[in-house]
Amino acid sequence: MKQYFREHYGQKFYLDTTALPAKSIDRVSPYVLFFGFLFGLFFFAGGVCLLTFDTISGTTDLDTIVANGAFKPHQFISTETFGWLMMILGAGLVLVSTFFDMRFKVVSFDGNMVSVRDYPFIGRPNSFEEKLSNYAGVRLRLKFCQYGILNKNKFIIELYHKDNSKIVPLYISTNSKKVRRLWRDFALEFHLPPIHISDKGMVSHSIRDMERPYPDVVKSWHLPQNFLSGKTHSQNFVAKQKQDKKMIKMKHFIYDFYSNLNVAVITVLGALFCYGVYSRKILMLYLPQYVIFLFYIALLTLVIYAYLNLIVRDIILIHNQKIIVFRKILGISYQDTIIPFAKLKGIDISYTPTTDRYALNLLTDKDVVTVFNKLSPEDLRWIRGFLVNEINQ
Repeated sequence: MKQYFREHYGQKFYLDTTALPAKSIDRVSPYVLFFGFLFGLFFFAGGVCLLTFDTISGTTDLDTIVANGAFKPHQFISTETFGWLMMILGAGLVLVSTFFDMRFKVVSFDGNMVSVRDYPFIGRPNSFEEKLSNYAGVRLRLKFCQYGILNKNKFIIELYHKDNSKIVPLYISTNSKKVRRLWRDFALEFHLPPIHISDKGMVSHSIRDMERPYPDVVKSWHLPQNFLSGKTHSQNFVAKQKQDKKMIKMKHFIYDFYSNLNVAVITVLGALFCYGVYSRKILMLYLPQYVIFLFYIALLTLVIYAYLNLIVRDIILIHNQKIIVFRKILGISYQDTIIPFAKLKGIDISYTPTTDRYALNLLTDKDVVTVFNKLSPEDLRWIRGFLVNEINQ
């Protein structure tokens, strides 16, 4: 029988098992869908008004002004075409909001059995029950979420089953705070191993090691001093030492599919911004000046965001038994996080299938800090070994 995996729907989900039986619903936020539906109606109504006005008046203000020779603008989109575009956009938003609102998943747990009832947009609900003992572990994974050019990592904790159709969410959030602690707590509660997707496939962790400080775990490996001596790394990053400080930083931009996507966004929206400025007089015939100004601001903001997202580089500084993470943009570095060695609970290489990217995760009980998400797994293994060697000193 062919297995399938229906991806979890929402961005915020928590199965609270402190009181049994427990039940929670996995769905897209109703507030987001409500505003999407509302904006869809607004655009659709605006398109209808434009088409109705054009039909009743026979000529638009623009046609009258051009005919009287007030000025001779370049050819622009007609009122009728613009009205149809607004109607199509509005109808699309309404349909998409309705589609996501009608899909949801009800997850229940009674202490022994896991029950799921999945309501798709079309067709009958899919449901199943499975014993907790049949699950292989509690998996933590990252899912890349793209909203046009805006993107976030979605942290997902789930009960992992060899049958993909029986994978069950336990916790979903775009906030990395306390993710590792919840991952460990779910594994302890369910008496299942904590697992995650790494550069070498599925990796299982020891519950005992997860509760210990990472320096203690590293010392129990009895690694030789400077075990990285003689091992080289690629030219994508540089590792250097200055007095008692050691630093790792990316040397240059690394282009991949999502870097090219940012380049495309900069090109398209930048051209649209320039065209909008050039067509300001025509836009003012149809829209209030403050709307045009907001339109300019929105386009420029998105272009700047895409550019900064393209050029941002990560830096790690090791000093005084601490890992200090910096982000560097346009030659300006700003401090992101400070992680004392004693607070560190793990250093993992994670794999995100949706982007085909790897990243280095620095885990504490309170947070998961992701760095170097554009480097290859070979580069990340060297950096991880470098950090482990520093902790082992």
